Amino acid sequence: MGAPSTNNRHLLLEDRPPPSIPALQRLPGKARPRQEVLRECEAETAEMRGHIPRVLWDFLIPDLTRAFRWRVQLDCGCVPEVLTREGCAPPHEMRWEEHLHGSRLPLGQMICQHDDSPPPPYRVIAEWGKRREVAFPADPVEPPDHIDPKVWPVLRHDEPHTSAFWKVTLACGHVEEAIAPSLDWRPASGPHRTDPLRVQQMSAEFEEAWRANPELQTERDREHTRRMLADGWPSPEPERLCYTCPQVRMILAYERIGWLVPRQRKAEKTANTAPTPSRSTLERRLRKAEAEAERLRAELDRI
Repeated sequence: MGAPSTNNRHLLLEDRPPPSIPALQRLPGKARPRQEVLRECEAETAEMRGHIPRVLWDFLIPDLTRAFRWRVQLDCGCVPEVLTREGCAPPHEMRWEEHLHGSRLPLGQMICQHDDSPPPPYRVIAEWGKRREVAFPADPVEPPDHIDPKVWPVLRHDEPHTSAFWKVTLACGHVEEAIAPSLDWRPASGPHRTDPLRVQQMSAEFEEAWRANPELQTERDREHTRRMLADGWPSPEPERLCYTCPQVRMILAYERIGWLVPRQRKAEKTANTAPTPSRSTLERRLRKAEAEAERLRAELDRI
């Protein structure tokens, strides 16, 4: 039987016990019918062919005859099925895709979403990656529902503008995006910091706002704000919310199911399936072969 559920969906990775090496074992429950999974995969590949040029089919569309099925047990208790290609490593030794940013998760992690997952935590930016520019129209005069009307005039862009977004890798190994303070900003430039006197004023203003309205920010956001003030209110911020961490689960165990398309058994050779002759038959054949050999030797001597 499989390992019991650890009910870790309320915990982030750093709060969970260190995972052991996933074991190959029989897991609870049963695999889905193969034909049902095959029909779904064939429908997906057919849809892909409608969007991908034919010349790229061999590179971008998976070959279902080389797909192998697995079941994996996650630390949230779920047991999903996954597919790998022929010759690939077991599921826990692969880097599975995180589709929001098209990145790969660290080894042994998979996405499994739950409504009762914890809120996203702040993570330090460990690496800056690719950059892209996005053009925005002018903001409306009326503020969005989630923004204070008194704050909106400060945040609002009354003209079209363009912002630079950078793909960043966080200390947890997951990928998010950060907004640069200007189009010409580069990671080598370092963050821009606010005047120290202004930072002192901001600190006092925040503390007063928190006393007046304790629910203005969550404890998580309040601690983040204090860290940014202590660091001189840097821009861009060295921390980002990681929306992947709450949805990531660790693989605890895995089970083989089999090929998605069954392999054809090779036909056995006729020689292997023919009945073995009796001893008397073999002795008769041997005497005949020896007599023929003796005749040939005598003929060679005459020549």
